[in-house]
Amino acid sequence: MTKLNLLGMSKEELLLLNPSDFADRLLSAEEVIYIAETLDAFWHYNYEAAEQGRPGKHALLKSGLHSDGFLISKILLKPDNIRLIMAHQLKQLFERLGIAKPDWLIGVPDGATALAEDLGRIMGVKVADLQKREGRITVITPFKPGERLLIVEDFCTKGTGFKETVILIISKQSGAEILPYELVIVNRGGLKKIKVEGVGDFTIAPVAEHRIGEWTQEECPHLGPCKFGSIAIKPKVDEASWRDITTSQL
Repeated sequence: MTKLNLLGMSKEELLLLNPSDFADRLLSAEEVIYIAETLDAFWHYNYEAAEQGRPGKHALLKSGLHSDGFLISKILLKPDNIRLIMAHQLKQLFERLGIAKPDWLIGVPDGATALAEDLGRIMGVKVADLQKREGRITVITPFKPGERLLIVEDFCTKGTGFKETVILIISKQSGAEILPYELVIVNRGGLKKIKVEGVGDFTIAPVAEHRIGEWTQEECPHLGPCKFGSIAIKPKVDEASWRDITTSQL
């Protein structure tokens, strides 16, 4: 079978891709980022435009750090076929771990909820119900002692949502075993493992490694976009804020 060349495809062509064509083929990091960018789910700061006098805006993260790139899973995973393609990618990553299937999959809410449901159907594994209420994660599903859980996430930066999920499960469901891995679509933070105090280390298994720059507010005027006069904004507040940051250097 001829390997599909995704690079250069239009948005319309990507939205016609058949997920089954990617059931046994891992995408490259370049392909994953290309898909995200073409679907308007990935923005990166244009340093060339900044040098030409268009400093625009850059991202202010929830952590307070400034960043020159941002991914929105709500946009990337909205098309059913793209979300299923990514679920097939995670299944292949899991198979490479060489371990037995878990009893439950857990998608860190809200970004990985539907993704975990697709992956569960593909793998034949139950999917736990986790919800985010007023910014806090709540575990709805009761787990039995000895049941094995595998956590899935859309993107990983610092592992904050992952840590919160692990600690919550351990505190509420102390008999469950959380497998020492995290399946993610994009690892943007450069971490190889996530250390959860009192629990252990969890290896990050990403479809794509794509390091995105980030700086403290003090560092950014020297090392990041602030040195060009760029303004930091929260890119995920609403559609207007995303449009603002993605068009600020045009």
